[in-house]
Amino acid sequence: MSLYTFFGCLLTAYGPILSIFFLYIGQNAQYVLLMVSSAFFCLIALLISSVIWYFAKAAQSLHPVSIAYSITVQEIFRWFFFLLLRRSEAGLNVVSANPHSPLNQSIFSFVTGFGYALTTALVSYISLLVESIGPGVIMCPSCPGATTFFISAVTTSLFSLLHITWMMIAFDGFSNIKKPIGMLRVAWVITSHFGASYVTLLNSSETIQYGCVYAIISCIGILSISTALVALSLKSRYRLVHSHSS
Repeated sequence: MSLYTFFGCLLTAYGPILSIFFLYIGQNAQYVLLMVSSAFFCLIALLISSVIWYFAKAAQSLHPVSIAYSITVQEIFRWFFFLLLRRSEAGLNVVSANPHSPLNQSIFSFVTGFGYALTTALVSYISLLVESIGPGVIMCPSCPGATTFFISAVTTSLFSLLHITWMMIAFDGFSNIKKPIGMLRVAWVITSHFGASYVTLLNSSETIQYGCVYAIISCIGILSISTALVALSLKSRYRLVHSHSS
């Protein structure tokens, strides 16, 4: 059963992002370069968080504190990467398939969000996935009927999609940061990132029954709202495309 668990959790956690890569991003060299660049920035953010965790001896066992500074560092580097991409956006547009398309920024943010998603998914879950090959199982404390391997796989999959939507919303907000709508979008990204991360603490709760169910439902709700915000942004840009063409 260990191999069944391994491949089931593997496809659950990484199936969506691998599908996106092979069906869309992997077919374009420019997108692959953008993905690798954003993955590198995310990796640096995770490295800095690890360094902080290593030196903050008193807070190593306090998961809420670790989540707080880890998300803060990730969001700062999301802003840094936006600034870098903004400086190189003109050159990226020149070599893109549609140099003058208003949708280019949305495409770039989608691809860079994928880089963030892939990096966080690999770093956060790959070690636990390897443990699922072993002869034993680790049951989820809040949901004794499910294994930690499977609950973490579902959480990893949801966070992968969340990172893509967060990047798209954040880039749209950063581009209009002087407007109230831009500030609200950035605030949503930061708030929902903290909320989705903290709600996963319910997975390891021994006092809240079915905490993992509440955590997954909450993440799905945040993903639904984020997807709706992305759809609204794309709809406005689509209208802009038609106004330019007419």
